[in-house]
Amino acid sequence: MNFKLHHIGSGIRAVIQGDAISSRFFMKHFFTTCMVVLGCIAMIALRFECATSQNTVDRLQRQINVMATEKQKQRSLYMTLTRESAMMHLVDSLHLGLYIPDRRPEIVNTPDRH
Repeated sequence: MNFKLHHIGSGIRAVIQGDAISSRFFMKHFFTTCMVVLGCIAMIALRFECATSQNTVDRLQRQINVMATEKQKQRSLYMTLTRESAMMHLVDSLHLGLYIPDRRPEIVNTPDRH
């Protein structure tokens, strides 16, 4: 059992130190090794490109949502002003003497006296 642990430990040490695969192996399989390394680099580059593109899509989607909300708010304001203008035109044409106040009416609370 001690021999197996020593054998495993020396195998890990050989991998860490770079002695597990000889330089003759790389010389013999130079083209294949280069293709594997280039394939790995290409996969990493594609994954990075995909992640970057996904971040851009997410950012643009959030921007679209913000702009849609702003568009709805502006449309609502425009429609309010249009209705207000149409009502004022009708009131003016009927000579009722009414007007739209600049501020909303305020509610005055009086303290209850017992």
